[in-house]
Amino acid sequence: MHNVLMALQNDLASSIAIRFICQMEELGRFNIQTVHVPDLDKEGDAPGVGFVHRAWEDGVLENARQEISRLMQKENLIRYRPMPPRILLGERDQVILSELLQGDYDIFIEGLLHSFEPDAFLKKLESDLYRNISRPILMVKNLVKLNRGIQVVGDQDTIFSLLPWFFKLWKDLDVKTEFLTCQFDDQSDEIVFLENDTHVISTIEDGWSRSSTFPYKVKTVKGPEMRVAELVRDHALVMSMIPTSWEKMAGILATSPCPVLLCPRTQ
Repeated sequence: MHNVLMALQNDLASSIAIRFICQMEELGRFNIQTVHVPDLDKEGDAPGVGFVHRAWEDGVLENARQEISRLMQKENLIRYRPMPPRILLGERDQVILSELLQGDYDIFIEGLLHSFEPDAFLKKLESDLYRNISRPILMVKNLVKLNRGIQVVGDQDTIFSLLPWFFKLWKDLDVKTEFLTCQFDDQSDEIVFLENDTHVISTIEDGWSRSSTFPYKVKTVKGPEMRVAELVRDHALVMSMIPTSWEKMAGILATSPCPVLLCPRTQ
C-alpha cells in the first residue's frame, strides 16, 4: 500500500487526476492525503492586519476546504476513504515540498491537461517543486484505461536508475509492462529496433517477483526524437526519470498524451 499526496484544484485537470487514481485503486490500495494551496492573488488584496487579516485568511481557508471537499465528493473519491483535505497557505511549491518532507509519502500526484504545446509541461520541469522533489510525481494528463499497460522509458544511462523505482512501486500490479531503451540519432529519419542489452534483461528478471506471471516486453530503439516519440503514446502510464527541460526525453514526454510518472534521480 502506497501513501499518496495529491494536490487538488477545483478544475478539470484535478477531476481527471482523481478519476485516474480511483481506477488504480482497483489494482492496489493507496492511502490518499489531498492538499490544496489557495491562490491568494485571486482573492484580491488582503484587508488590514491583526485580527481582521486573520479572519480574512480563515475565510479563505474555509471556502477552499468546502470547494475541495465538494470536488472530492462529486468525483467519488470519498468512496476510497481519503483523509480530509489539507488546506495550506503559502507559496505552492514550497508548501508541497515541506508537506512531502514531513509526511511519509511514496508518490505525489497532480493533474495537468494534455496539450500539443509543450510549454506547460516544460515549465513544470523547471519549477522548484520538480527540481527539488525526492518522491516520484504522477502527472495525470488524460484518463486512460489501465489495460493499455505501463511503459518504462529511458536512455542508456537512465534506464538502470528507473528499474529500482519500478520494482518498488509497481511490480505487484497485475498490468502488462514494456521496458523501452532509447538511443537518439537525429541524423536518421527512421527508427530501428536493436538487440536488447542483456544487462537490462537480467536486471528486470532479478527484480521481478518470482511468483509473477505478468507479461512484459523489452525493446531497444534508435532514431530521431520525433519518431521515438511515436512509441510513447499508447499506454496507461509512462514512467521516466525527471528530465531537465532541454533533454530530448522532456520533449517526448511533453507531447505524449499518457499520464507520466516522473522519478527523481535518487531514492
